[in-house]
Amino acid sequence: MDAVDQRLVDILEEERRRFARDLHDGPVQVLSNTSMRLELLGRIFEADRALALQEMERIRRRLAQAVVEIRQLIYDLQPVALDAMGFIPSLHALAHRIQTDWGTVVLVSVDGTREISLASSQAIMLYRAVQEAATNAAKHARAQTIRIVCVQEPDDLRVTVMDDGVGFDAKMGSKPGHYGLLTMAERMRLMGGSVDIQSKPNLGTRIALVMPR
Repeated sequence: MDAVDQRLVDILEEERRRFARDLHDGPVQVLSNTSMRLELLGRIFEADRALALQEMERIRRRLAQAVVEIRQLIYDLQPVALDAMGFIPSLHALAHRIQTDWGTVVLVSVDGTREISLASSQAIMLYRAVQEAATNAAKHARAQTIRIVCVQEPDDLRVTVMDDGVGFDAKMGSKPGHYGLLTMAERMRLMGGSVDIQSKPNLGTRIALVMPR
C-alpha cells in the first residue's frame, strides 16, 4: 500500500471515529437525558402541573434537536447524486436543507452561467468540502448567515464559504468540533485541490476551496 492509499484509509477511519463521536455526544446523550427527565416528570406531574408542563416543553425541544442531528448524520452517509442534479443545484439543495434544519440563512451565488465542468470524483469531493464547511458554520459556529460563492476560472473551480459565526483560532483546528475541517482539507489535497481556512474568535470564518480541472 503506497502513502496515498494509506492516507485515504486513515481518513476513512478518522471519519468513522468522528461519526461515532457525533452520534454519542449528540443524539445518544439527548435520548439518555430525556429518559431521566421523563422519569422525573412522572414524579412531579401530580405535585406541580405547571412545572411538569414546562419540563415537557424542554423535553420536546431536546427531542426535536436530536431528530435534526440524526437527519444530518444520515444525510452525511448518503451518496451524493451530483450526476443527476448537477453541482450548482446540489449546492442550492444543501442551502435549503441547512436553512430548514438549523434556521441559518444560506446564500449561494455563482459567477457566470456556464455548466460546472469537473470530473465526477472531483465534484463529489468539492461538494463534501462545501457541505462540511457550511454545516460546521451552522451547527458549531452558530452562524446567522452563510455565503457560498462559486467562481469558475480557466483552470479551476473556486468555492468560498463565509459565515458570521463565532469563529475560532485557526491554529487550534485540532480541537473537538474542527476535526471535520481538517479531514476535509486533507481529502481536498489528495485530489489535487487546496483549502485555505481563515478564522478568528468572534469574527467568523472564511474557507476558500480550489479544485483544478
